Amino acid sequence: MRKLVMLTLALTALLSCSRNSDVNIIPKPVSIKQVDGDFTINSKTLVRADSADSIAFNNAIYLVELLNQKGVGCAFNAEVGVDSTNSIVFTRTGCPDSLGAEGYMLSIGPKHIVIKANESAGFFYAIQTLRQLMPANFEKNDFRQKSVTVPCLSIIDKPRFPWRGLNLDCCRHFMTKDFVKRYIDLLAYHKMNVLHWHLTEDQGWRIEIKKYPRLTEIGAWRTNADGTVYGGFYTQDDIREVVSYAAKRHVMVVPEIEMPGHSVAALAAYPNLSCTGEPLKVETNWGVFKDIYCAGNDSTFIFLQDVLTEVVELFPSPYIHIGGDEAPKYRWENCPKCKARLKSEGLSNYEELQRYFISQIAKFLEGKGKTIIGWDEILEGGRPHNATVQAWRGIDRATKALSANAPVIVSPTSHCYFDYPVEVTNLQKVYSFDPVPAQVDSAKIQLVLGGECNMWTEYAPQETVDSKVFPRILAIAEVLWTYPRERNYNEFLNRVRNHYHRLEALGVTYGFEQSAVEFKSSIGDDKKSIFVELIKGQDNLTIRYTTNGDEPTVNSTRYCKPIELTSSTTLRAAAFNNGNRVGDVFERSFVVSKSLGKPIELGFVPAEKYLGGSKQALVDGRLGTPKYNDGIWQAVQGHDMVATIDLGANQPIKNFSVGFLQNILSWIFLPNRVDVFVSADSISFEQIAQMDCPENIKRQPVLVYRFNAFVVNNIMARYVRFVAHNPGPCPEWHPASGSPTWLFADEIVVE
Repeated sequence: MRKLVMLTLALTALLSCSRNSDVNIIPKPVSIKQVDGDFTINSKTLVRADSADSIAFNNAIYLVELLNQKGVGCAFNAEVGVDSTNSIVFTRTGCPDSLGAEGYMLSIGPKHIVIKANESAGFFYAIQTLRQLMPANFEKNDFRQKSVTVPCLSIIDKPRFPWRGLNLDCCRHFMTKDFVKRYIDLLAYHKMNVLHWHLTEDQGWRIEIKKYPRLTEIGAWRTNADGTVYGGFYTQDDIREVVSYAAKRHVMVVPEIEMPGHSVAALAAYPNLSCTGEPLKVETNWGVFKDIYCAGNDSTFIFLQDVLTEVVELFPSPYIHIGGDEAPKYRWENCPKCKARLKSEGLSNYEELQRYFISQIAKFLEGKGKTIIGWDEILEGGRPHNATVQAWRGIDRATKALSANAPVIVSPTSHCYFDYPVEVTNLQKVYSFDPVPAQVDSAKIQLVLGGECNMWTEYAPQETVDSKVFPRILAIAEVLWTYPRERNYNEFLNRVRNHYHRLEALGVTYGFEQSAVEFKSSIGDDKKSIFVELIKGQDNLTIRYTTNGDEPTVNSTRYCKPIELTSSTTLRAAAFNNGNRVGDVFERSFVVSKSLGKPIELGFVPAEKYLGGSKQALVDGRLGTPKYNDGIWQAVQGHDMVATIDLGANQPIKNFSVGFLQNILSWIFLPNRVDVFVSADSISFEQIAQMDCPENIKRQPVLVYRFNAFVVNNIMARYVRFVAHNPGPCPEWHPASGSPTWLFADEIVVE
């Protein structure tokens, strides 16, 4: 009998797990209760809604049309009858006000389905949930069946945040109209409700403006070094079509018209709007450029008001995004008109001039019934008139916005930039994101509108976007919809892996959850070794690696346990599946020295988005790669780098080195020089080396350079201090001349 009971319990558990695996809704609902049974939708099913309730009625029609397209020929009945057997009922009766405009109740029993909501968006999201309960093949274009079956359950659901968005950059690489519409469908399917459409940039102006035809005749096209011409734009009819398409799916389209910076394409079309008036070409390089709209020129404001007048007519959204980020002040500082504006308006500096600039635009748009959104740089001269802030440089910028009583959309590079490689920002990291800053005043939480993921496309043409956005956008969708108490990463990951079948049916070419090979290092207890774990991105992969510089093959050493390194080593690793390599070869260099893992005191504050993993990044044994966002580099902008290492005891030293990155277009420069000091007591320091930056490498676009100092006679010291001198603002020849430069350092090595 006991064996029979145990067998029954085991079978019950197995069946329960099987049934739960059928329910993999993303984002996860607030409350979901599964019960026995199924409901089958077929030609005999009646979809019911009261014809007097247009909101319920229209959504019922939408479901009927969707089912009929798939061959499930159910009928519609314009009344909610007492006998609801084999029916799907749409009603607003009995839906609590607490569910708001986007919440819903979905009850599936063996005889009927009841959908309740307060507003159209709630009904629409209930239908998306119902779709995710259907077989994955339902999403295929060629799906044709006479019936579909869904499990019985009860769901009560509403979103955590009202703003759940994707920023799609169609400027660096142009996206076709149909591609944009496809992404609207994908957003809606996952209950996201904002498409932030980035339409103007240095590298391309993408929106037709009737009054200024040169914006698209010239500004929409760039000529590459090989003579090829690249570009494209959306006509106003295209815009109307996309906006209407989105509205039917409860996606608000928010256009971004960049100002005062990121405007070279517009200035190439109309040079008189710049500070110099000199001819410009649409940019072909990525980066930040010193030519921006002239703040002292009245014609600039006339032009922008004319442009925005047409934009406002195309986009019913109550918001217009005006950019406001990365606007070097070099041209303004050297422009007589801007200087005159500064004086006439009683402004103290050029950051305040930017606030004046944006406030003028904000007041104009307010007269059109619109509110501006700007990137967090708009706070630097004080919050412009009634501006909403989009925080991208870190969660701390969201805190700053809240302290200024500004509504904030949170999308930091650390978690929300999907142009960053998955090695840096993997699925789990995205899922850990919380738009509400820690220790924020509870009274100000309501000012956190939500968040966005950002798909910048400098290095992402249209055909690569899917693999960068998915599956990471699933994590963002859940973070912004589902309350933290309902979230668990391992449970979410299981749903994601079941959801892949739906993505495939939807034609999504999704990427990895994490890098095919991920390096995780730790320092040995003796501070004389490094242990490196190689983590595979999928369960079905095998990792093989080399330590001699060779490219890993299927015959290379198979990774089974952490690798102990007792000397400086370059590891190369690759993932394999059935003998075939999956993805790239991944490489990391590690160095073992006297400074490894030793206490370090920083005389600067590292940028939150370039912390290098921790404040110990300069002594963790990892050497950086040519990618500034590889998660290894530690950085500071506009300041020197000072770091002091405690070796623990007085000891002989003969060699010092420290590595720096240069990426000129990203404002990252090598230091002018690096000075080395030593001390026995941490009080009295003696300079023992000065390492100057070689002149012949100062203009190389991208390189990693190590400053090395060799000592002829060993020096006895316990403390070693490095001072890396910031080279000052970007030089005059630089596209962003006058802007503060960055220093990026990786590892301080003491031998």
